[in-house]
Amino acid sequence: MPRAGSAIQSNPDAVLAASLAATDALAATGAGRADAALLFAVGRDLDVERAGAAAREALGTRVVTIVVGHAVAAGASENEDGPAVAVLALCGVEATTFRVAGTSGVEEAIGPEVEALLGRSTIETDLVVVFADPLGIDATRLAGALADLQPATVVGAGAALDAAGRPQLAIAERAVRSGACGLVLALDAPAHVAVSQGCRPITDPFTVTRVEGNWLLELDGKPALDVYCEIAREPLAADLRQAAARLLVTIPLRACRRGDAGDAWVARRVAGFAPERRAFALPEPLRVGTLLRFALRDADLAREDLSRALARVVGPVSAGLYLSSSARGRALFQHPGLESALVASALAPAPLAGLFGSFEIAPLAGSLQHLAHAGILVTI
Repeated sequence: MPRAGSAIQSNPDAVLAASLAATDALAATGAGRADAALLFAVGRDLDVERAGAAAREALGTRVVTIVVGHAVAAGASENEDGPAVAVLALCGVEATTFRVAGTSGVEEAIGPEVEALLGRSTIETDLVVVFADPLGIDATRLAGALADLQPATVVGAGAALDAAGRPQLAIAERAVRSGACGLVLALDAPAHVAVSQGCRPITDPFTVTRVEGNWLLELDGKPALDVYCEIAREPLAADLRQAAARLLVTIPLRACRRGDAGDAWVARRVAGFAPERRAFALPEPLRVGTLLRFALRDADLAREDLSRALARVVGPVSAGLYLSSSARGRALFQHPGLESALVASALAPAPLAGLFGSFEIAPLAGSLQHLAHAGILVTI
């Protein structure tokens, strides 16, 4: 089994924070050098190239991925104010990094690039971790393209949305602009993935009876927005923007009969409202006949859902990688560090490092899905 260590450092000098966190994470492994590392950073104007170079020198390896997120974590500690850097160092594992830059066709280019670097097709015991620039990547298209890398375990996350346009990704000291990067770990056994979508379906299925592109016009023959507002109820129904953050739509990942709750679904946030048409939109188009349910999202339900996901973690565990949404953490649970503390407690004494990013990709019911508001725990 691999040996691992994690650490987090907060410092006004982000490059120094990267060096200190890398040094501490490596020391926790008990090894003289790392074979691979994941570095998560938070802070405006952070220079990923300099931070990557500092971490590489401290870790003794060039197999380092650097991602800027909305928040980072190591163990039970979270930091969303920055500058801060969290590092997960790995020893005793074969690892390969990859990068695909550009703004066109990046999603489909990742699979061929990974297999070209490996010199073989991926296998069940490979773990592929992908980080993407959310401004240059279509996350749903990325999830579909990455399916070609199965039977490997594949997970992914979007870096922070940064209006300044600075690079948010790097491999060692080399920045990746408008693309994606990541690493492949060749493990002795398949990685385990636990997914918490942070909400709970609260209605029976509704049938989509009229649709126009991404706009849902009718559910069960009734105006779709009327159905949505009836379920949201006051005061949420009077504030659709607030309602969209709490009342989500779930779509089954396999066919189900009306009245069948099902056990495989993906949650989607409403993307827009058209009161004059009594309609609402989803991030992806649906067909007439699709069954959907409404789900409630709040701190208590999210905590219960996370606890259920953590209960499915099986040991022994060498390390944990946690990819969560920027809409979770303190924004959802109201208590700084609560989410990471729950995950770290479930994994203890195994080390944990986490990124709170702009989107998540993980396997659900055998297929890769682009997720929103999810927490993804990968254990090796």
